[in-house]
Amino acid sequence: MAKIEEYSKLEDSDIVVMVENNIKTSVGYYDSEISKERKKVTEYYNATLPRPAHDGNSKFVSQDVYDSVEALKAALLETFAAGNNIVKFAPQNADDVETAEVCSKYTDYVMFRQNDSFEVMNSAIHDGLTARVGVAKVFWDEKEEIIEEEFTDVNQDELDMLLAQDGVELGDSTTNEVGLISGTIVMARDASQVAIQSIAPEEFLIEPQAKSLDDVNFVAHRTRKTLTELREMGYSEELLKDIGSDHEDVEVETDPEILARFESIGASRGFDTKGYQDQVRDIMVYECYMMLDKEGTGIAYLYKVCKAGNVILECVEVDRKPFIVFTPLPIPHAFYGSNFASKVIATQNARTILTRSILDHAVITNNPRYMVVKGGLTNPRELIDNRVGGLVNVSRPDAISPMPQAPLNPFIFQTLQVLSEENENTTGVSKLSQGLNKDAISKQNSAAMVEQLATMSQQRQKIIARNFANQFLKPLFHEVYRLVVENEQYEKVVDIAGNFVEIDPTSWKEKRDVMVELKLGYGEQERDAAKFMQLHTLFSQDPNLQPMYQMPNRFNMMKEALQKQGILNVEEFLTPPDQLPEPQPDPMQQMQTQMAQKQLELQERQQQLAEMKAQMDGQMTQMKLELDKMKAESSHALSSDNQDLKEEQFAHKKYIDEAELEVLKSAEDVRGIASPTG
Repeated sequence: MAKIEEYSKLEDSDIVVMVENNIKTSVGYYDSEISKERKKVTEYYNATLPRPAHDGNSKFVSQDVYDSVEALKAALLETFAAGNNIVKFAPQNADDVETAEVCSKYTDYVMFRQNDSFEVMNSAIHDGLTARVGVAKVFWDEKEEIIEEEFTDVNQDELDMLLAQDGVELGDSTTNEVGLISGTIVMARDASQVAIQSIAPEEFLIEPQAKSLDDVNFVAHRTRKTLTELREMGYSEELLKDIGSDHEDVEVETDPEILARFESIGASRGFDTKGYQDQVRDIMVYECYMMLDKEGTGIAYLYKVCKAGNVILECVEVDRKPFIVFTPLPIPHAFYGSNFASKVIATQNARTILTRSILDHAVITNNPRYMVVKGGLTNPRELIDNRVGGLVNVSRPDAISPMPQAPLNPFIFQTLQVLSEENENTTGVSKLSQGLNKDAISKQNSAAMVEQLATMSQQRQKIIARNFANQFLKPLFHEVYRLVVENEQYEKVVDIAGNFVEIDPTSWKEKRDVMVELKLGYGEQERDAAKFMQLHTLFSQDPNLQPMYQMPNRFNMMKEALQKQGILNVEEFLTPPDQLPEPQPDPMQQMQTQMAQKQLELQERQQQLAEMKAQMDGQMTQMKLELDKMKAESSHALSSDNQDLKEEQFAHKKYIDEAELEVLKSAEDVRGIASPTG
């Protein structure tokens, strides 16, 4: 039976030895292989190399390394840090859409409002392109914020109520003659939050045979700290006094890479700490993450070990490493990838040499050397002092003649063009992708042709961009989200894109899937926005699609179109469907409804009138029959009455005639009386 090996617990001294051994191995690999390359790349990036071969020759330096790095860095930053919402959390189901959007916006808020993630991305991309790998550190930063507030003229009971609150203490105070108190109260507010920091390449250490960050047994972050800073971090005086004054490991500051970096701005680092108090002298602190079997159980766990000098400041078990790395040109099964910038060094050397030869030739051509016949010059200094309009006294006409100068090789310019094309093929950074090639936009090349050419030239850029999205941004979003869910215990209201949103991380899910929508360069965002607008027009005008294209769908379509154009605060321009007032009836539709109702009422009345007319027609027919009968009966009676009437009229007329005759007779008698004959 195999003997079971017994393991013992690790003491601090044992851990110190193990940490130092890992540090030496990592630093040795870094100094021998990585640092020298980074120094060389930094000097080429700063255009200090290659140096002139001879004194007095042209000092021109082609900036191919700088141009390639900055062009690619600009494209990546414009894509990922310009508010394009490239990274989002995917909803788990239909009910999770709103929550996923809130999580995405708040994570973005933590990254870009609470932290300077633009600078973090800039540093990670720059270091990745020039130093093989860019590193960021993400952790929960526990800190308190001290707030002082003044109060005036309060009594003792009111003051006791103020001081009864948690974390509130009395500061300076005075009491007046009537017993009222004035002064200040000091409150400690929890200001802990997610912290995102960029790490300089020389500060990051990893074991030489590492394949990835996940499977390493040792990785460390080394930083310079003062005793004052260590005290502020909460380390006890007992630990700090044991560190001593031996700071020989600060020699990392003499790293050639650091020196090259500061030489580019004409500065130098002062490493002599004489004249400084011990409280502000630099101490190299190693924050190591390594696998340890500290308890002697036979199973190793991940520990965070902080070491300063020979003192272990902290040794606690953790569940993950706080680092996120970006490798633009990864090599399979290796932590460090290829160096993007170093691939342009050969081009910079060649272009520099050829351009210097052109400039030197131009100088020699404009200022040629002369052949002088011995004794032909009265004063040779007159020829050396090449003054404009100056005189040269000669003893014979052919005393001076310019020396023959070989013509410039015409293939130099062709070679320069070939080098430019080779550089574009190597880096994937072309003038067309940068919008600098005016010859591409011509009558012969349509917009579609230019777009196709630009897309082809960006293939390598897109690969690097996808590496950045998958290696750096997705883990960064995951880690920020996880730290928020684990540590933020209070509901809050934050301003996100101009809207105040209630955030409750305690109710969020522990894990979420991250999706990346990558669009790079040459108007891809604008083209996507135009596509959404075209879809909006199509859905709105097609009668078959209109029933499926309702108000929420319209809002989402226009929201995507605006966000593709960089407008994040969409709610300032479009009101969400759930915030719209109750829909008012359509006046035209309302009028049509009223007209239809009136028409129906008219038809009903017409029907009623028709029925009434038919009824009246029947009644009129009956009445007509009765009337005809009455007419027949009355006609007979009328005939009899007419006969009686005629007889009465005849008798009456006879009576009248007789009366008239009588009157006439009486009148004649009167006239006879009045007019006697005579």
